[in-house]
Amino acid sequence: MGARVSLSGTGMRAVSHDLERLAVNARNMKPALEQVAQVAVDATRAQFDAEGSHFHGTGWAPLSPRYAAWKQRVKPGAPILQLTGKLKRTVAPASAPQAGFYKVSATRMEVGMLYQQVPYAKYHQEGGQNLPDRPIMGPLTREDQKAMSKVVHTHLMMGVRR
Repeated sequence: MGARVSLSGTGMRAVSHDLERLAVNARNMKPALEQVAQVAVDATRAQFDAEGSHFHGTGWAPLSPRYAAWKQRVKPGAPILQLTGKLKRTVAPASAPQAGFYKVSATRMEVGMLYQQVPYAKYHQEGGQNLPDRPIMGPLTREDQKAMSKVVHTHLMMGVRR
């Protein structure tokens, strides 16, 4: 599937070059999608660092008093959802390719984790019988969306004359 554009006339050579360059860049989005995956992972890491307020603006529900007291004795100062660090390391590592699930091609990007890797993640994400939901992943913020759009725009415009 593709389009062919033929332009003629004064100054059309540069326009034709730019359109061809855009088409070439659009055929292989892998470099841009790798960067978009990193933005997604960074946003999820921000969700941990903000204890739930990055995506939704409100933080995660506080720990129950009993569990908070136990956690304070066992791991003083550990943030919510970060007792061992496994959950954060799996879903929000420093480098996107180290995520629990990472798949990028020229046309598609998937990054995150599988519940099999950290089975209790599902209960934090969705909540459970006596456990409030503490979403790890959520809708992207406007800033996250802008960052992703900027990556895509920069990739598409590579080699286009300005």
